[in-house]
Amino acid sequence: MKFKTLNFITPLMVSFLMVSCVQTDSKKPAIANEPNVSETNKGALEYRDFGDDPFVFNIEDYTKGNDTYRTALWTGEFMQLTVMSILPGEDIGLEVHMDHDQFIRVEEGTGIVMMGDAEEDLSYQKKVEDDFAIMIPAGKWHNVVNDSDKPLKLYSIYAPIEHNRGTVHKTREEALADEHDH
Repeated sequence: MKFKTLNFITPLMVSFLMVSCVQTDSKKPAIANEPNVSETNKGALEYRDFGDDPFVFNIEDYTKGNDTYRTALWTGEFMQLTVMSILPGEDIGLEVHMDHDQFIRVEEGTGIVMMGDAEEDLSYQKKVEDDFAIMIPAGKWHNVVNDSDKPLKLYSIYAPIEHNRGTVHKTREEALADEHDH
């Protein structure tokens, strides 16, 4: 009889303790500029530069939902995140960053990454697809080409920042016309 009572009371006590230790959100401070990252409401994602504010978000939702060639999503003092949608047959543009490395992650689509020590020598070439990461050392010429019939969705991290805060290039042509672009 003692064991039956303990088997009944123990889970009840554990449940009571768990409920009494849970903190409520009533005193939770509001987070400035908190984006709507609901999985069911992807169309309502806000695309703007959220830097220098703290920013926690689902990067896959933002990257796959982006329809611009390039949007600076977060620009801090020392680092910048951009999301890109490269149309079929287009590329990010041949460029080199002498003073910093670059990280690119492909979220959706396929492409070819090319790198080399000179603009006319892109001897390093690899096929990339969903979930691939591209590490670009400082001083390497590089380009990523969309070789498919669907947009190539990727994000890029620069440290230090590469583009002006708030940069939005709706098309590749617009990016090429921007005097800052390479």
